[in-house]
Amino acid sequence: MQTINLMEKGIGYLETVLDFYSGSCSYLMLYILCLVYIAIKGSDRDREIFFPSGIFLMLTAYNPIAPLILNKFFDVNNEYYRFFWIAPLVILIPYVVSEIIFDKELKAKRSLIIVLMAALFLFSGDFLYKNGIRLAENIYKMPSELIEISEKIHKDADEEYPKVFLEYEYNMQMRQYDPKILLTVDREDYLYAATNLFTEEMLKDETHPQYKIIAALIKYQYVHPEEFKKAMEETHTEYVVLDKNNLMNDFIVAAGAKKVDETEGRNIYKYPLKEKADFELVDYSVVY
Repeated sequence: MQTINLMEKGIGYLETVLDFYSGSCSYLMLYILCLVYIAIKGSDRDREIFFPSGIFLMLTAYNPIAPLILNKFFDVNNEYYRFFWIAPLVILIPYVVSEIIFDKELKAKRSLIIVLMAALFLFSGDFLYKNGIRLAENIYKMPSELIEISEKIHKDADEEYPKVFLEYEYNMQMRQYDPKILLTVDREDYLYAATNLFTEEMLKDETHPQYKIIAALIKYQYVHPEEFKKAMEETHTEYVVLDKNNLMNDFIVAAGAKKVDETEGRNIYKYPLKEKADFELVDYSVVY
């Protein structure tokens, strides 16, 4: 989602996002056709349940102009896609298909209808194997290198919950795999960095030292070495994991970090913190 920019797409943003998530706009068209079916053959109860939400969605979430309006109040680039899991959409389509298949008037043609419906769903989107079928590398459905990085950091770390800076993809995956690795950068900061540079004002913001680290190591923006070191200390970042092709490998070493291990594609650095952060899990057993 962070690769699609509303300001660039304009009124075509909705179509682009639909295509990004469903392979085409066909799923939305199926929903509209189901609303038409309910209008023609549905019962009064069906129309009472599905029509109000259908009209509301057509005027808001599935209105091409809606993202332009909402962007004035919210960051649409990061949030708008969440509309596509709205309940009425995923309920109405299977409901109408079931109604058609089990329609008593169409009982003689039921087999043909099932075949046609199956073909409709099969060919209205992208095939699962369009980009090839990739088997999971392990039971965690995570890259094996990510698991290896986690194990190497825990083996080297003196504390149970080390603070780590990772590049975007592994940062997003590590938060799902290993809760004992504390992440320097949260999801929202990385989503912003995916399509934006950090302004000078943001880099001077003392309340968000992680901006300097992302700007230097990911966005390749100039950050004074002393400011970078200060940000490492303030965020208590002890480990940095960088792709071996990352242009800032020499920079992190010059900043004082020492390479303690590596994987096939990434270097693992340890930064000599002057003061490590104390982290303890909340003891919920005392909460009544």
